[in-house]
Amino acid sequence: MELEINNVRGRMEVVGDFTSENVHKVKDHFNYLLDHYEEVVMCLKKVKKIDKKALQVLQGIYAKAQRRKKVLFVLGKKNKKVFMTLKSNKLNHIFRNDY
Repeated sequence: MELEINNVRGRMEVVGDFTSENVHKVKDHFNYLLDHYEEVVMCLKKVKKIDKKALQVLQGIYAKAQRRKKVLFVLGKKNKKVFMTLKSNKLNHIFRNDY
């Protein structure tokens, strides 16, 4: 499934397969947002698949936000597939509950 990033009331929803074929879209889009905004909201609740390359991109986006003192909200804990993948790779700390 092709990947889309939709702006839904200021929340960037990643929809589809977040895999190595599509990671460049997410990386480029969120790097742009982090360059231009103080607060960015990423929603992963509609992600159908996620792989190791996507995890590396998420980790890079998260690290960039921290380095630049930006606020990055990553939503989608209720997506069991994504949550379990992040948890098994010790990346579930990037999820935020306080948005």
